[in-house]
Amino acid sequence: MIHGYATAETLLEVPGHRVRMTRVADAEALLADIEPVTFAEAERLPYWAELWPSAVALAHYIAKHLNLDGRRVLELGCGLGLVSVVAALQGARVLCTDYEEAALAFARRNARGNACRRMRFRLVDWCDPALRRRYDCILASDVIYEVRSFAPLVSLLQRYLARGGMVVLAEPGRVNAPPFFTLLRQRGFTYRQHIQRVQWEGTHRISIYVIRHARVACDKNTSLTLPAPRGRCDAP
Repeated sequence: MIHGYATAETLLEVPGHRVRMTRVADAEALLADIEPVTFAEAERLPYWAELWPSAVALAHYIAKHLNLDGRRVLELGCGLGLVSVVAALQGARVLCTDYEEAALAFARRNARGNACRRMRFRLVDWCDPALRRRYDCILASDVIYEVRSFAPLVSLLQRYLARGGMVVLAEPGRVNAPPFFTLLRQRGFTYRQHIQRVQWEGTHRISIYVIRHARVACDKNTSLTLPAPRGRCDAP
């Protein structure tokens, strides 16, 4: 039991790593048991309890394409912690954050289970993040589904992304997502889209967005390793 939840174990293969994840034993039942009145009052659901295809896709992308060794990395909305664990296994110093204490409890367990010693954990509200430094890389998977969160999220990226750093965001094609990218451009960011296909409880085609401050997006001397660029240094 973790935080009062029955658990199950899942073993995932990502490039170069075998990752053991402790999960909520029946996440679907947990979501189904939320009463409409409770949701209306709390305005949130326990999405953290599921291991989503976007997180699996981002974990694969990180392991295959990014050199994070020694970098300061921030994950937003960590859920069960898969993405942070893979970043830590790649040598990053990771701050793993979520809005839910239960999510952080599972993320801590998964860090221990994979012998990740360079991970820290913090409860973070995007509207008042109160972080202490900028980060070389900010990671997030499937977080742009509520329009009300777009402005706080972009403001957080503006404030905490280091110069020359990048945001890597996995997005499964949610209908609410396009205005987020419009806001990114308005706030001085540029991005590139890559497609990551992943097998996880079905076949999924996940968009991976690599996001940078526009003024440094075309700097060829950036220190983080990326796949070969395609086209111009601007948004597609």
